[in-house]
Amino acid sequence: MSLGNISGAGVSIDSHGAQGQHSSGLPKDALVMSSILREMGVTEYEPHVLRQMLEFTYRHVTTVLDEARSLSDHAGKTAIDAQDAKLAISLVAEHSFVGPPPREYMLELAKEKNEKPLPAIAEKNGQRLPAERYCVLGNNFQVKHVKPSKQKQMPS
Repeated sequence: MSLGNISGAGVSIDSHGAQGQHSSGLPKDALVMSSILREMGVTEYEPHVLRQMLEFTYRHVTTVLDEARSLSDHAGKTAIDAQDAKLAISLVAEHSFVGPPPREYMLELAKEKNEKPLPAIAEKNGQRLPAERYCVLGNNFQVKHVKPSKQKQMPS
């Protein structure tokens, strides 16, 4: 099984099969992550992307396994089984990842918001910009005028 040549911005990975001997010196998990990126059509990425993906994966798997172990201990089992793992996955996903709100709720909010008419547009010439305090183009500083003080000049 050869993963081929995987390259990214600053990353070039050349694998030599499943023996685990990689000329790039990257761990096998990093090669798998780069393979996932390649399969998703990502061909250029910075090197720290792989480290971030590996860190997230390690943290998530560790959290799931810790949760599965505590579920198994609570049930009086000596080993983690598939039911413990499935329940742990669903509990961690429910706690860690937030899904979108229900469609009906979003439709209700949109209906409520759209019932209010928009304010009338003022008759002006030129560009219509928000008030200056909300505008990025406005000054966000004040110039403080300082009178020059009379200081003794040191002879050079």
